[in-house]
Amino acid sequence: MKNKRGKKPGSWKGKQNPRWNNNASEYPNHDFLKKQRLRVLKRSSGNCEICNNRANIVHHIDGQKNNHQLNNLIALCFKCHIVLHREDGGHTHRTSKYIRKYGFTLKEMANFFKITPECLFYRLKNPQLKAEIEKKISGEQHGASDGAGGGQASQNQ
Repeated sequence: MKNKRGKKPGSWKGKQNPRWNNNASEYPNHDFLKKQRLRVLKRSSGNCEICNNRANIVHHIDGQKNNHQLNNLIALCFKCHIVLHREDGGHTHRTSKYIRKYGFTLKEMANFFKITPECLFYRLKNPQLKAEIEKKISGEQHGASDGAGGGQASQNQ
């Protein structure tokens, strides 16, 4: 029996899945989160707890990825989830993960390196490039900036 894509069931599991990340998750205790996700979606009858559309995301209310308690999880649709995470004034005024981690927004860092935010986003996924970027950002925070030369060095790679 094959699915819509002509693949055998389970053939996209594990290392065969293009999104495979070597079994690492950004969420501590990911198995528990998966179980809690099902409970939250059941609690909300599969509906977004803001707009009542179909929910497909479970959001951590306090922003802590290790707090998987039911009272900290809310079922959301994609659109409402995006609004919650927008830097320019969604329902909450939380700071972006880039500000929390680097002290700058993604856009500010991209301007510093003279590249697009999208390009910087993908470079931060590469461990070697990420280390270089973090080193230069750290230098910028301590007043030892390379200036425009830092952006050119990043672009040459």
